[in-house]
Amino acid sequence: MWDSETNFDYLDIVSGKKKKLIHDVCEEFRIPSIGVALLFDRFDYKRYPEKSIWRRNLGHHLNIEFKDGCNLKNPKIFEKLTYSKAFSHLIWLSRRAWAEKDIDFVWNLSHELRHLEQDIENRFLSLAGNFLLHNLLAVEIEEPKLCNTVPTELDAELAAWRTSLKILNYQDVKSYINKPRKSVNEEEDFRILSEYDPEDFYDVQESLILFLRKYQAEWDERIQYVYGSSSMLKNIDNICKELTKST
Repeated sequence: MWDSETNFDYLDIVSGKKKKLIHDVCEEFRIPSIGVALLFDRFDYKRYPEKSIWRRNLGHHLNIEFKDGCNLKNPKIFEKLTYSKAFSHLIWLSRRAWAEKDIDFVWNLSHELRHLEQDIENRFLSLAGNFLLHNLLAVEIEEPKLCNTVPTELDAELAAWRTSLKILNYQDVKSYINKPRKSVNEEEDFRILSEYDPEDFYDVQESLILFLRKYQAEWDERIQYVYGSSSMLKNIDNICKELTKST
């Protein structure tokens, strides 16, 4: 199933039109020539537990070389990919993230490809971003406890917006940004996003460091409680030092 000659695996279910969109989107990102699997799933995994990332999320970027996701209950296809050792990164989109409207397809793929770029630029962008995303609810902060409060998530959404504007009809993208959302949190996330211009430079590294430093004591306590000092994160001083290193 996994073709070592290419980064792409369509599972024979992506239409010719969507294959063209995939290549148009990928041209906007710095993707390694080998080692990346793009997986467009047939399923939404509705029978998985509600908190499972495979059921809850539209998509993921996982660095499988560093064993992201290895401690979870995963679909068989993910396990097969991991055990093959043919790829170091996975971009996965659930069926509902890609199978219907082109704007959903382009937006969600672009979002995950930006996470891939972040991880390649500096592994600690991924580690710190995921730490914040999973611990926002446990710490008292002034900002809304929403995805786009996390700089790496906002950065990925800005990349998705920017890419969609390049590839799709402007009015379709505008309608997507302004359409009513299914939940209050989604509405607020898009309100936060709309305060930015996708064409302006967003310094995700600096924004992440500022957010980590602002609540350093609280984040340090959370690291010790959840992960322990033996984790790669160690503490906020260590994370910020790693974030300033260039790759």
